[in-house]
Amino acid sequence: MTNLVRAPAFVAYLQERAAQPSWSRHPGGQGTLSVLVRPYGDGMRLVLSQDITERERAEAMRRDFVANVSHEIRTPLTVLAGFVETMASLPLTGAERRRVITLMQQQTDRMQVLVADLLQLAQLEGSPRPAGRPLGALAPLLAQVEADARAVRRAASTAGQRWRRR
Repeated sequence: MTNLVRAPAFVAYLQERAAQPSWSRHPGGQGTLSVLVRPYGDGMRLVLSQDITERERAEAMRRDFVANVSHEIRTPLTVLAGFVETMASLPLTGAERRRVITLMQQQTDRMQVLVADLLQLAQLEGSPRPAGRPLGALAPLLAQVEADARAVRRAASTAGQRWRRR
């Protein structure tokens, strides 16, 4: 690995993090990487790195959405509760009662639209994702990567460069 990565601090980090996933923020907060180190073979390690910036951004949007929906539902519920209390505790004239009922109907309609939107969103999120490429077996892929690395090592030694493994 030291042959591929020349930063001793990074090599030490990989050696102490055998199979634990970790996350790293890009400098300046531009994104997030997930890094996973998996041992394989005889003392070998595979480093898997994935940019999860979009996943994190989507998760933040989801949290904001839930907070906004909670507020949007709480507001008409509070209005309805107030009107119900008013109708139950105060003697209202026919005109006042019709006005309160009209306002209650508006708030009820608003909540029904919000709930319908939430149900549609839940249905979209629950839909199966489009089929991507099928996952292949990992062992043949790792064998090919190892063969390629050995070929690079042979080419380097033929050219007079020395590769060493720590």
